[in-house]
Amino acid sequence: MKLRVRPSLAVAFALGLLAFAFLSNLAAQSPLPAGSEPPRPLTARGLDNLVAFTRLLGYVRFFHPSDQAAAADWDKMALAGVPIAEKAAGPEELARSLEDFFRPVAPTVRVFPTAGPRPAPPSLEGTETIYWEHTGVKLGDKPSIYRSQRISPVQGGPAEGGGVLQVLDATPYRGKRVVLRAAARAEVRAPHRAELKLIPLGRGGGDPATAPGTAVTSNEWQVYEVAAEVPPEARGIAVALVLASEGRVFWDDVSLEAEGAPAKIENGGFEEGQGLSGWDIASSDRRAGYRALPSGDHPKSGRRSLVLSWSKPERGSIPSPGEPLVVDLGGGVSALVPLALYKDEKGTLPHPSANIAEVKAPDLGFTPSGNDRVTRLADVALAWNVFQHFYPYFDVVQVDWPAELRKALNSAATDRDEQAFKNTLRRLVAALQDGHGNAYTTVQPEVGHLPLIWDWVEDQLVVTAVAADAAGGLRPGDVVLSIDGKPAREALAFEEQTSSGATEQWRRWRTLERMLIGRKGETVQIEARHPNGGTVKATLAKTLPSWGPGSLAEPEPEKIAEIRPGILYVDIDRINDQDFEGAVDRLAAAKGIVFDLRGYPSELSTVVIAHLTDKPVDSAQWTVPIVTRPDRQGWEWDVSNWAVQPKAPRFKGKVAFVTDGRAISYAETYMGIIESYKLAQIVGGPTAGTNGNVNPFNLPGGYTVVWTGMRVLKHDGSRHHGVGIQPTVPVSRTLQGVIAGRDELLEKAVEVVSR
Repeated sequence: MKLRVRPSLAVAFALGLLAFAFLSNLAAQSPLPAGSEPPRPLTARGLDNLVAFTRLLGYVRFFHPSDQAAAADWDKMALAGVPIAEKAAGPEELARSLEDFFRPVAPTVRVFPTAGPRPAPPSLEGTETIYWEHTGVKLGDKPSIYRSQRISPVQGGPAEGGGVLQVLDATPYRGKRVVLRAAARAEVRAPHRAELKLIPLGRGGGDPATAPGTAVTSNEWQVYEVAAEVPPEARGIAVALVLASEGRVFWDDVSLEAEGAPAKIENGGFEEGQGLSGWDIASSDRRAGYRALPSGDHPKSGRRSLVLSWSKPERGSIPSPGEPLVVDLGGGVSALVPLALYKDEKGTLPHPSANIAEVKAPDLGFTPSGNDRVTRLADVALAWNVFQHFYPYFDVVQVDWPAELRKALNSAATDRDEQAFKNTLRRLVAALQDGHGNAYTTVQPEVGHLPLIWDWVEDQLVVTAVAADAAGGLRPGDVVLSIDGKPAREALAFEEQTSSGATEQWRRWRTLERMLIGRKGETVQIEARHPNGGTVKATLAKTLPSWGPGSLAEPEPEKIAEIRPGILYVDIDRINDQDFEGAVDRLAAAKGIVFDLRGYPSELSTVVIAHLTDKPVDSAQWTVPIVTRPDRQGWEWDVSNWAVQPKAPRFKGKVAFVTDGRAISYAETYMGIIESYKLAQIVGGPTAGTNGNVNPFNLPGGYTVVWTGMRVLKHDGSRHHGVGIQPTVPVSRTLQGVIAGRDELLEKAVEVVSR
């Protein structure tokens, strides 16, 4: 059994190279509204006040490094602050209200009328400083590649580095000799080092600082091992992969055995989840410049390894206590916000008047809901700030983000209910032009699907498939003229306002899907024109399942099928690794292969690509912003990728991939490798133009927002977002093809591999 180190515990190993602590998620005291509030328009003054509050909320939450701010419940802070800020009568009252409100969590922040004199920041002295560093941004408690931590800059000389740690229950190994092995390659210079450590813990476990370790000495992959006797009273065994200096070290294939029998190491190959599942990150005093991330840079095995790296940050990127942010918040007020603070052994300065560990979060007095005006306004403030400071694509999307804040606040103030507010959130996210972007309510009604499928063909909405005896006389090839009395083009344009997408093809596909799905039993009136010129009116109910058994799909071959002599078809959207491995011999012997990627390979690894190459190929470039200052200033980037190793047999037949605007994210990772290394022809249309790990977060009232938290570049460093993967053989559907029941993209792909 593995010992889980829980966030509610403070665990410190007295190891010279590692210091690791988990802190309680504590909340700051603040006044809260006594009850919910119905819709009411914002006054011009109230809107300006809430814009100023929103901006200051983001600066303090993400960049002011006080112990109090780090412990605050920011959902409750937002809910508490909205009514206080909105009612201020003018700049003087607003400045006073904001400074008073934020003082318990940010005692050194100053807010003042912009037209008045600028106050001097509090005079504090110290030697050690602390500030926030975000790798992307960590939102919520679920494991992810994103991190947010308060760190201290190096005070002369290199940092002591850090590592990753996994703690096992020592009970099965007491009195036994255990051997830890790991593959590693190091890029460090003597006398610096990387080290593999095995540390018996507690009750006779010995001194962690003198625990056995083995130095990594080569820049080529080698297997290192270290052994230790586990004392009879030891409580745990810590496995530590360490970087003790500047440079970087790659780790892979970590294993443990006890007297010849294998022991359980979780995620020893760094392939599970986001790559760091099962491992705790530890760094000496949370030093600046330290990273622990999964990497695809030529792993020892599999798709990924772990890379630990440390490099001294550029001096200009490190905030200083003597250089606070000075910012015009709007509404006639400005603020001084220290981005770095002095600290001592008791915490950040000035020390809070009460013990933070004893501060309790007060009850709201009501349950946050999208039916409540205060909740809606607070949610806009919380969500807008996440994107303002961390969305990585503002350099390539055209949006006036401050204006979107004002639109969203005005809409939230008057939304009639939680469903209307969901659309307000969706419009806010849609402005980002992020194909992953969306907003959901956590409690969804039972949904149903109309008994038809449609597509945008030759610049019109065309029915492409119907459920037998349920479509009210509609049939494939009918052109939809109106939906619930609204012209089809207008209905589509209206729904597209809440559909986020980096490209027209993805936004349109997502919108058309959404228009087919709704509350189960809901009816829709459709008027359509038959190909022969006649018209049909039908009232259809959303009763079919939206996916799985009983759902509707256009006709397609079996997921692996010989569709012509010597020509095999493989639907990557429907197969898994086991299906693929079972067909490898047939695929190796095929004259031609068509892989259909008009969807998402949810159950398939990159094994297909492994059989299309005789040398390692890399993924696109994953770039995660390193953020120490607000408003996207001074970003650095953590850049990585991963490799796909070749696998026998290599497929010798001609290969084509069919794709279109439905292919997004992981599907585009596939297609990006195909495009960059020219491994196959690409038939169809451009892909969705959105890739990278999502970074979802929750909002009060039961909403979840999804967005892309990293920037992905093509292999050559060029832009992917909003561009996607382009076909080498462009093909579009035609109305006559739909009427005839033909899959024109698949037909062209078969033609390509049959030549």
